[in-house]
Amino acid sequence: MINKILSYFPDSVTYENYPANPSPDHYWFKNSDNFPLWIGIPKNKISDSQLDLLKNLFHLVEDEGHIQLKGGALFWKQFLFEDGEIPAAESDEVRFIQFQLQANAMENSEIHEALNGFFPEHTIIWVKDSYGIIIEEKKEVSENAEELFSIASTLESDFYVKISFYIGKFQKVSSQLPHFFEQEKQVFAELTHHTTRDVVYTFEKAFPMLLASNLPDHLKEIMKASILQAFSEDKELMTTIKVFLENNSNASLSAKKLYVHRNTLQYRLDKFMEKTGVNLKDLDAAVVVYLASLYEEIR
Repeated sequence: MINKILSYFPDSVTYENYPANPSPDHYWFKNSDNFPLWIGIPKNKISDSQLDLLKNLFHLVEDEGHIQLKGGALFWKQFLFEDGEIPAAESDEVRFIQFQLQANAMENSEIHEALNGFFPEHTIIWVKDSYGIIIEEKKEVSENAEELFSIASTLESDFYVKISFYIGKFQKVSSQLPHFFEQEKQVFAELTHHTTRDVVYTFEKAFPMLLASNLPDHLKEIMKASILQAFSEDKELMTTIKVFLENNSNASLSAKKLYVHRNTLQYRLDKFMEKTGVNLKDLDAAVVVYLASLYEEIR
């Protein structure tokens, strides 16, 4: 059987033990528990029907859990996910920058190498082929959103793949750190479930979006009647109001972002007030309208 498989897939490789650095470009199968043999077959050589057949014949090793980590990355993974000991760190504070790649990026090992190259001074844990964590120790200069935007732009132009980041808060390195990380992990997971429109998230950016997505039904009904009807009738109006609020109600900056004249912007703001009776100069009203625009965007 094995010889037939190898002859059918001439680019496949075999090992008596699971390889220390398995290529993410291969599917890895285990043939037998009594006399184990690991078979690696290039993913671009297998059709969906062939993959289903091989799954029935052999045990497919899922990517998660078989990503080989060494040194600091291994210690951090054990600490965060397996109740391991606190890893050694030069700084007493660290933060986690999570990242999520598009699913179709899983087969490209060059993307993994590129990301490792972008963060040579930080420890990177690859939890899955499409998800990982950058562990940044606190120093005088920290990674910022602009740098992450630039990295995302480079990956998209070079590899045609999108990536999103979540920048966590700096926390003391202590036994409580896995708990804080789990909270941030849940926030990022919920964000990527609801939307992938943004490239870089922080808690401050995520909080309004998560709040809007988890509003009680009776509040959603009130919001629909008072604000969302105006948005549903005029998507351009919704975009205008949202950009205006995101830019601190700065008319000049908002008009520039929207590529419209200030008079056009003011006309749309007046139109919204006429339709809804809501005055955006009032902070409470602005908060409600912004949540409504987020809810309309993600629902």
